[in-house]
This record gives sequence, C-alpha cells and structure tokens, in this order.
Amino acid sequence: MKKNDLKKSLDLLLCCLCIVLFLSPYALGSLSDLRMIVPNIAAAKGESSDLSEMFAQVNESHLRSYVEDIQAFGPHPTGSQALTDLRDYLYSQFSAMNLPVQLDPWTEKKRSGENIVAALEGTLSKDVTVILCAHYDSLAISPGAEDDGSGVAAVLMIADIMRQYSFNTTVQFILFSGEEQGLLGSRSYATNTSAHHQNILGVLALDKIGYAITSEEGNSVKHHANPASAWMSLLSRSVASDYPDDIGLVVLSLPQDPDSDHFSFVEQGYAGTDFVRNATNPFYHTSEDIAAHMNFSYLTKVCKLALGTVASMACLHPRLSNHDLVITMKGTRLSPSAQFSVLIENSNETVDSANVTIEITLKHLFRKEYVSTIKQGVYTPCNWTVTKEIVQSWEFAVAGRKFTRGFFTITVTLLGGDDDLYLYVTRQCLGVIISPFRVVIIPRL
Repeated sequence: MKKNDLKKSLDLLLCCLCIVLFLSPYALGSLSDLRMIVPNIAAAKGESSDLSEMFAQVNESHLRSYVEDIQAFGPHPTGSQALTDLRDYLYSQFSAMNLPVQLDPWTEKKRSGENIVAALEGTLSKDVTVILCAHYDSLAISPGAEDDGSGVAAVLMIADIMRQYSFNTTVQFILFSGEEQGLLGSRSYATNTSAHHQNILGVLALDKIGYAITSEEGNSVKHHANPASAWMSLLSRSVASDYPDDIGLVVLSLPQDPDSDHFSFVEQGYAGTDFVRNATNPFYHTSEDIAAHMNFSYLTKVCKLALGTVASMACLHPRLSNHDLVITMKGTRLSPSAQFSVLIENSNETVDSANVTIEITLKHLFRKEYVSTIKQGVYTPCNWTVTKEIVQSWEFAVAGRKFTRGFFTITVTLLGGDDDLYLYVTRQCLGVIISPFRVVIIPRL
C-alpha cells in the first residue's frame, strides 16, 4: 500500500471511530460535564411601572404575620416535630398561592430533613433558573424569628407577588432545612442540581434581614458576593439606586459569606450571594430571637430590594429568547479558509441585538484538559472568552495554528449581559484532530 493511501485509510478510520463515539450512549454521557459561566455585568431590569407596581404590594403587616406564625411553632431545629409542623404550614402557604410545590428529602452527615421547593415556570427560557431561598430551621433554643423567620417571610411575600406576573426564566422559591447544622439541606440540593447540569443563573439567599436600631442600620443592607457573583451585587445596587423612594436602602457590597445557603451553590460553580442586615443583633441565636425585637419597616425595605433583584434577574419583558441564537461549528473539511470556525447568528435581529459573553473551548475527550494550540512556538490552551453585541451574526475562526492530536469536544456557551442577562445557550460537538493542521468536527445529529 502506498504511503498516501495508508494515510488516507488511517484518516478515514479515525473519522469513523469519532462518529461511533459520538453516537454511543457512553460518549454522550461523558459530554455532559458543562461548566457554569457567570455574566460579567448586570443591568437588566424590569420596566419601571412593573417594579413599582410590585413594590407597592409588599405588605409590612403580612410580613409580621408570617414571622409571628413561624415564631409560634417555638424552637424548630432540624429533625424536630416542631420543624415538621412548620414544614406543613409553609407548604400550605405555597399551595394556597397556586404554585407547584414539592418536598425535597435529603440525608447528610447522619441527619435528614426536607427542603420545600416552589416554582414559577418561565415563559421563554424556562430551562434557566433563578433561585430565591431562606432556611426554615432554627437552633434548639431559639424560636427563630429573625434567624431566619425574616428570610422565610420575605420569600413567601415575594413568591405571592411574582406569581401574578410572567417572567422569562423559571424562578424557584426554596426553603431549606439543615442550615444551622452546616448548610446540609442546601448542600444536598446544590449537589443534585449540579449533577443534573441544571442551568442556574444565580442564587439569592435571605438570612437575618429583620433587625436594625440606628438610622444607618435601617438604611443599609449587606450584599455578600464572591468575585464570580459580583454582578448580582451590582444589580441590587442598581435596583436600589433606581428606586430610592420605594426601597430606601444603600447596598453595601462585601466579600463572600460562607455561612448561608447560597454558598452551597457557589461550591458547585454557580453564582450565589446573600442579603444580611447591617447590624449586630444581640438576640441572634438566643431564646429571645422573637418578633418583638425585630424592625419590620426594615424587613419591608429589604424584601422590596430582594423582589426587585430577583424580578430583574428573571426578566419581565424579554426581547429575545434562547431560540433566537443559532450556533454553527465547522471544521477544516467544511470550512477550508480556517481550521475551525464558530458562527453565531441572531435570527431576531430586527427586534434587538444580543449582548452576550461567548466562551469557546476545546477539550480532549478522555484526558479532559484543554487542547493546546501552537503559534510561533507559543503554546496556548484552546479556551477563548469574548464579549460581543451581536446584531446579525458574529464569527470566530482559527487558522494557521498547530494543535495537539486526538479526539476532543468543542463547547460554545453564550451568556447574556446588560439587558439580555437571562440569555443562556450552549452547544457541544465532537471532533478529531487527525494531524496538527487538520481539525474535523462532527455535526451533532
């Protein structure tokens, strides 16, 4: 056999193997390891009339009633009958709102409990989820009015208001148990969502948001965020700034807080932050954590800010949907001018442009590390991230480079920013690098 014929035969064999791998259930299962990426900015807000209308429905008397009802169950630590009774009460509150609600059982560190999960399904990007959460367990000595009856009351109030509107993304209202024992309920839930590759845009936890004495304390709130979640803090500050008469709070952006339920999601690579009062409550984790020591005017303001933040993340009036963005990937045999290219098209350009962060990665199928590309003797991992406003289309092409050989996956992920914060589109294909200059991508069937 001639040398050229042998090379062609080997190339054909490799392509056939790649197709077999692509079609096999084993290979498809191995391709589901998608890393979450967070937006770099956030300025998406609902229209003024909508948010003002929602803010007007936040009722201080109802918030007080919720907290007093929770306090009436007495101390309700995880595993107690009191917590089971409180669980039934909270479940019934969501049910009365006509929201789908279910119990999520968990077992961690020889303890067990149930989270309460209610959902408001999105209209266009329902596979994208925003989570608002609090914990409903308390310490064994505490009736838990502020920690975290205040957060639970705010979640119930916000759910009751948001259910009257339609949002682009799905919103989950979750009440976790096991928080006081080390975020047990939320850690179980976050681990499961990560394992099932649920696309969570961001998680906002409300924990200890009902105590303030001085005017400075009453006019400010702490918003803790790690660097990857800082866009959520920017969004809450923007909402507070745009609605000073409705909210009346200054948002203090602070570093990560590892002691609330959002952190369980941060550990799984999701964006997660929490609101916490800007005061030291002397009754925290004591038998005197009761409604009489709380500031309900302050709780009302924080509730409005949380409502505005979550409603903005979920997007009331989206101009584009995920289906408007089309991703096409080509390899050398289909695109001779480049070794591979990625084309992103906005099929609804007459309505709006798409503000997105785009990540393009090539990873070896079995070794998992990035494919290396070599240009003028410099090795670079195939991991590119750019931010673009796509009116009609945008193309990313790579040419004149050498690549390390082998089977690979190419993943393209689009994440919305600015007024398109809710957008999320991802596509993945298999390919094979037959020679340093021949990249073949197998289109997904």
